[in-house]
Amino acid sequence: MRYFPIFMDLQDRPVTVVGGSEEALRKVRLLLKTGAVINVIAPTLHEELVAELRVNWIAKVYHAGLLDGASLVYSADARLNERVAEDAKALGIPVNAVDNPDISTFIVPSIVDRDPVIVAIGTEGTAPILGQGLRARIDAMLPQALGDLAKAAAGLRNRVAEAIPPGNRRRTFWYRFFFSDVREAFLAGSTCNYLAGVENLFAQEAQPPQGRVAFLSLGSEDPELLTIRAQRKLQEADVIVHDRAMPQAILELARRDAVRIPVKGELYDGATDLLISEAKAGKLVVRLSGDVSLEETVSVAAEGVSFETIPAVATPKPGEIIAFPVRVDIREDMLRAAS
Repeated sequence: MRYFPIFMDLQDRPVTVVGGSEEALRKVRLLLKTGAVINVIAPTLHEELVAELRVNWIAKVYHAGLLDGASLVYSADARLNERVAEDAKALGIPVNAVDNPDISTFIVPSIVDRDPVIVAIGTEGTAPILGQGLRARIDAMLPQALGDLAKAAAGLRNRVAEAIPPGNRRRTFWYRFFFSDVREAFLAGSTCNYLAGVENLFAQEAQPPQGRVAFLSLGSEDPELLTIRAQRKLQEADVIVHDRAMPQAILELARRDAVRIPVKGELYDGATDLLISEAKAGKLVVRLSGDVSLEETVSVAAEGVSFETIPAVATPKPGEIIAFPVRVDIREDMLRAAS
C-alpha cells in the first residue's frame, strides 16, 4: 500500500484550487460536498464556478504565496502543475495535480456518497476505470436512505453507551440495528415498526451476557476460501485463540481490537482453559485451527459453555474431482414415453 487511506475534516478549512476549467470544476463540485472554504486561482473561470457563491476567486495570476494556509491544494492547470506541486511540497501542503499522480502527494478516490456514510475506492492511480466500475456496483448496492439510518444511529449513541457495556454486546446491538428488521423498517419508512424494533434491541441486550465459543476450522490457508459465516465470526470475536502457524492473511480478517492468543495447537497446550475462562467472562471466543479438536469441544461442553462448529470448505486435492449430488425427478409417464 503506497497511499494511506484517510478521511480529512475540511470543515471551515481553506482548500486552494489552481485552474478554472472543466477539470477544476470537477474538483470544486466534490469540495462543495464538504464544509471547506474554496479558493480558486485562475485567469478565467468556468461559468458554473462564477455562479457558485462558495467559490472565492482570489487571484488571476498564480504565485507560491497564494498557497499559504491551505489545508489541501488541487492543481488543474497543466501548464502550472509541476510548479504548483513543488511549491505545495515545499510548504508541507498535500497536493493533487490532476491526471499526474507522479508529482502528487495524494490522489482522489472514486466515491459513493451516502452522507455521512462514504465509501472510497482507490487503485493508487493504476486502474481508474476499474475504480469507477467498482463504484458503480457498490452505488447500486447501497440504499439512498443509508445515510439517514446512520444519522438515526448517531442519535442513539448516548443511550447505547449508558445502557450497554462496550465490547461484543455493544457490537451485537449495532450489528442488529444495521442488518436486521430494524434497518428494513427504517428504510421502508415504517416509523412504528422501527421504534418498536429499537426498543426490542435494548430489551435483548439488557439480559446478562452469554459467552460462547465458535470452533472454526480451515480447509486451506487461502483466506478467499473462508465461508461468509466464518468471516462474520472473525469480525464478531472478542478473543481469537489460534494455532501459532496460522497464516497472517487469515488473522487480518479479524477485527483489529480482538484479543489474539497464539497456542501451540497441540492437545493440553492450555487452549481449552482459555476458551472456557474467556467464554465464562461473557465473551465470544473463536478457536481458529486447522481442524476442530473433539477433545476441546467435549471439554467446553462439559463446562456448560455453549459452542458451535464452523466447518471448512472442502478443497480438492490436485487432480481430484468433487462430485455434487444432483436430484433428478423422472416421472413415471416420462419413463413410459421413453420406452
